Amino acid sequence: RFWIHEALYDDLPMDRFVTELVMMEGSKYGGGPAGFAMAAQNDVPMAAKAHILGTAFLGIEMKCARCHDAPYHESKQRDLFELAAMLGREPMKLPATSSVPMTTFTGRKPLIEITLKPGETIEPLWPAPFGKQFVGNVDPKLLHRPDDSRERLAALITSPDNERFPQVIANRVWTQLMGFGIVEIADDWESSKPSHPELLAFLAREFVLSGYDIKHLNRLILNSQAYQREARPLAPGETPDFSAPIERRMTAEQVVDSLFSSVGKDLDSEEISMDIDGTQVESTMISLGFPRRAWEFTSLSNERDRPSLAIPKAQAIVDVLENFGWRSSRQEPKSIRETEPNVRQPAIIANGSLGRWVTTLSESSAMTALALQPDLTQDELVEQVFLRLLTRKPTDEERIEYAELLSEGFADRILPEDKRPPAIRREPLKHVSWSNHLSAEANSIKIEMEKRAREGDPPTVALRTDWRERMEDMVWAVMNSPEFLYMP
Repeated sequence: RFWIHEALYDDLPMDRFVTELVMMEGSKYGGGPAGFAMAAQNDVPMAAKAHILGTAFLGIEMKCARCHDAPYHESKQRDLFELAAMLGREPMKLPATSSVPMTTFTGRKPLIEITLKPGETIEPLWPAPFGKQFVGNVDPKLLHRPDDSRERLAALITSPDNERFPQVIANRVWTQLMGFGIVEIADDWESSKPSHPELLAFLAREFVLSGYDIKHLNRLILNSQAYQREARPLAPGETPDFSAPIERRMTAEQVVDSLFSSVGKDLDSEEISMDIDGTQVESTMISLGFPRRAWEFTSLSNERDRPSLAIPKAQAIVDVLENFGWRSSRQEPKSIRETEPNVRQPAIIANGSLGRWVTTLSESSAMTALALQPDLTQDELVEQVFLRLLTRKPTDEERIEYAELLSEGFADRILPEDKRPPAIRREPLKHVSWSNHLSAEANSIKIEMEKRAREGDPPTVALRTDWRERMEDMVWAVMNSPEFLYMP
């Protein structure tokens, strides 16, 4: 994950990105590409990785080919396991656990076929159908180690002769920005054909000519008239014509990041680790550090439900992420999450701990800084709140409604410094780590941490309580409007 972030931050060319991912070198536990090789509860881990590479970079869905020939696709089980053998750098035998016993089908003809038998040896080869559809071979002179099947696989996927690879990436970027794909099913090009093949070919060609530069591809789309038009909702059954972006909801990570950034607060989460004193070996426990953005969270792995293993602030954020479609564990590749609204989403923002954190006018809140500007009028304050939360100015009706809410006590909302009560200071708590989490004191400390997490930061003492609470009501109401969850 850290390597992926660093690669995107450094604008690593996409062909290099794929090559490094396929080669799986570097640190396994420190966030390097070698971590891609890790798998749990999987009889053939490299087959799972081959499936991911096929969907992500070639638009080939081979999920069914994991156990039998795909009934609704052209992929055979042998194709998937040939890729797996290339990743494994050696021939492999098909385990019985990766096949379907045909004796279980009685009384009818099965829909599936088994052409690869358990125990059969599969050589590390580029699948023959891929050679016909994408690219047949790669010049050995271009490889550092011509005998390395893993390096050869990376070269075949990213070969300039393989037109599918840049088209798949171009389609994914277009989908992310415009809300609808040129090939709608990004992972499965057999089931979905390009709606605008000339556009797709142009974007893919520009992508290759730029040196597989993702930023160049983004720049092309962002500067287009189509992208810069106002987003509009897509009617049921309507096929987009790409005249404008499709109105779409934010992802889970975007929701959480927007909630915090709109009020100028940091995530302020605990360290994502159960071994904060570093007593365990890295193969047993690692630290993911202190998250600054929502993508840095992961499963908190507290299946035992021990209070002493809780990470309260992180848990409150993860709860919001999960309710908006984020997955704490990812056992299979998934390009499109569930984005349909549900009743839990407004409920957790309106009533959850995270909603309390971001709406409270604490000392670290940008809303507090706005309210403390002495020369700001009521209308200007309302306007600034709307700009921060909804990136637009309020309507006349909204301006009047919220200005009226804030009018009482507005002139003397700021307390003189000599009349302010002392700020609330909380004593720091002792650390709880894996090495001491079984003690009774550890439970007491974590229970206190959970209490503090629910309360959030104390409110500022610079504003009169009654007026501050009405200002917080305004922030809460605007933040909980459905409009907040949509891309501006």
